Amino acid sequence: MSSKSGPPGDIECGIIRSVNTVMGDFLADAEALLAARLERVSLDDIARQVQPNHLHLQHGAHDHG
Repeated sequence: MSSKSGPPGDIECGIIRSVNTVMGDFLADAEALLAARLERVSLDDIARQVQPNHLHLQHGAHDHG
């Protein structure tokens, strides 16, 4: 580049700003998708998916038999 508007770090800062913008957009999209999904799923829906024999297991316990 023949003309510089500031210190060499300015280019990196521009890249970081661009990445931050893209990641911010990505997170906003992910949050919107999650919110929409949570509106369609109830705790009853989740509870129905649990297998009855796993309800009695304590945290960290595994039933392999």
